[in-house]
Formats: sequence, structure tokens, C-alpha cells
Amino acid sequence: MPDESEETQRRKIEHIDIILNKDTQYHDKTTMFEFVEVVPSGKKIDSGDVDASSTLLNKKISAPIFISGMTGGHTATFEINKKIAVAAARAKIPMGVGSQRAMVENDALTYTYDMKKIVDDLILIGNIGASKLLKYDNKTVQKMLDSINADMLALHTNPGQESVQPEGDIDFKGVYGRICNLAKNIKQPVILKEVGNGISKEVAEMFDGKIFAIDVQGAGGTTWIGVETYRSKGAYGKAFWDWGIPTALSVLESKSVFSGQVWASGGIRKPSDVVKALAIGAGMCGVAKPVLMSENRGGSEGVYAYLTDMIDGIKKEMAALGFRSVEELRNADVKFGGPLTSLMRQRGLKIRNERRGQSY
Repeated sequence: MPDESEETQRRKIEHIDIILNKDTQYHDKTTMFEFVEVVPSGKKIDSGDVDASSTLLNKKISAPIFISGMTGGHTATFEINKKIAVAAARAKIPMGVGSQRAMVENDALTYTYDMKKIVDDLILIGNIGASKLLKYDNKTVQKMLDSINADMLALHTNPGQESVQPEGDIDFKGVYGRICNLAKNIKQPVILKEVGNGISKEVAEMFDGKIFAIDVQGAGGTTWIGVETYRSKGAYGKAFWDWGIPTALSVLESKSVFSGQVWASGGIRKPSDVVKALAIGAGMCGVAKPVLMSENRGGSEGVYAYLTDMIDGIKKEMAALGFRSVEELRNADVKFGGPLTSLMRQRGLKIRNERRGQSY
């Protein structure tokens, strides 16, 4: 029987293979950004006049986007992370790594996550499963982060994925307390992130004042229930393939009760998705599968081309709408339509922007 470390490494490779070669998208559910409309300001602006830059941890970044953590923990994934890291640093965009569980189980794999040894001018986001905090104490997590000089920690919560994963662990009892305790006792800011199923306002409210940010990773992009369905070869996952809160709705729900930053990811594919997410209150927008696909096709240059095209597209979209800066965009008027409006009413969402005096 393979040991725990070998099992984790094997799973990393299987995940990448499935994402690159199988249909892992939601089938009957979207991000719902198609029901969000940013109202043009009426100003005539050239894209060359637009500044899409932002800041994270007091460092300037080219745009409020980041590469969501995907991989690490295997010799083959080191090459993927390295190419992504080089492109991210060149484009001045933050990067996350995949779950660091593999390096905790086997510290010889630390190098597959240690991207600051490749490029030191990089905002690097570490990653571990929230349920693993029941096994790993604060000292272990701090060492894990310090070993790769991580600037932040993403704690992923993934009960849907775990319930379908053949090796899944659905014991989350006590995790909330561990997250809150860890956030108070480590050096890095903590982000709670889903893995494609979204976060509700009830969950977001529990963490208000406890953590730095919530990354909603909502429904509409890659379904990790779907990914694990391929691995488990069972019918259970197919029944829950489309389970989750659409990304746009999850951002709105979280923003209604959480005073920290809310990040939008999950199906972010186009510059217009980013612009809409920022207009409804997202602090950052995460991209994952498009980056992995770009690396697979064109290596580091492919990732860099994707990132620069995305940034350029964001600038053009902002210019077309008449916004010179991200700050101006955050104050834009927004209209909602279709089933998103109905869901917002059902969920009792009341989001108020004091500067533009509108409630939704």
C-alpha cells in the first residue's frame, strides 16, 4: 500500500491531467456575471489613460487579479509552478500555490512550492486545507509558510470535493475554532477560500473580524466535485456536479456581512468578469484554469501572454465604461437582472455603498 505522501503526490498529477483533458466545467450553472451590468460613467477615456493597478500587502500590482493556487507537491508540478511564478513576477501579479499538505508529509517536496527561490519579487500565497488544522498545530503551519517565505495563507474549505474524493475526509468538526485561533497566532494574513462551490453569507458572517479575506471561489467555472467524480468513477458526484453558489451571488452575499476583503474567483474567464466583480465589491479576482491551460500550451511565455492580455482587456473595458482607475470602478453604478435579482431578493441582500448611496 502506498504511504500518505505517495498518495497525495499521485492525486496532484491526476488532478492536473483531469483539468487539462476532461470536461470539468459546471453544466447547468453559471457565475451569473452575465446578469451584472456596470453603468457607464459617461466620461470619454482612452485605454492609455486607464490605471488598472492596485495594491496588496502595501505592494503595487499591475491589476487586482491573482493566480489562484493550483499545484505543487510533485517533481512534475515543480516545473509548472516555476513557469507560472516567472510569468507572475514579470507581470507583477500575485501567485498562490496548491495545497502544501504534500510538503508537510514529506519536506523533500518543499522545493516544488518554494517559488521565491526562483523569483524573489513575488507575492506568494501559501495553501492548506482547513480540515487539516485538526491535525496540524499552529507551529507546523507557521513552519510550512516560512519554509517557502509565503506572504499570505489560503485555507481551503472543500466539503463538497471531500465528500466525492475517494480518499476524502469529511470531518470538519472543530475547524471553525481552529481557523480563528490560527489567524490570531501566525504572521501571515489568512484567507478562507472555497474550491468552486461558493461561500454563503451565513458562513461569511461567522468570520467577520476573524480573518483578512474571503475568497468565494464560487460556482460557474471548474467543479472539483466533477474532478473527483472522474477519479472515483461513481454516480454520486454526477448528482452533485452543479452544486454550489454562483460566483457573483457569493460575492454579493459575502460583502453584505463581511467587513474584510472579499475576493472573486470561480469561473473568472474574461476581462469583463473582472470589471463586474470589482464593481460589485470584490477586492481581488482569481484565475486558475486559464493559467494552467496557458502554461500547458506555451510555458512561462504563454502564461505571461495570458496575464498581459487580461490586464490590457481590463483597461480597455474600463475605458469603454469611462473609469480611469480601479477606485473609480469600485464606485460605479451597477444594475442586476435575470435570476440573480430574484436570488438577491430571496436571500435578503442589502448592500449599500455610502459613496454612491445605493442599496440593492
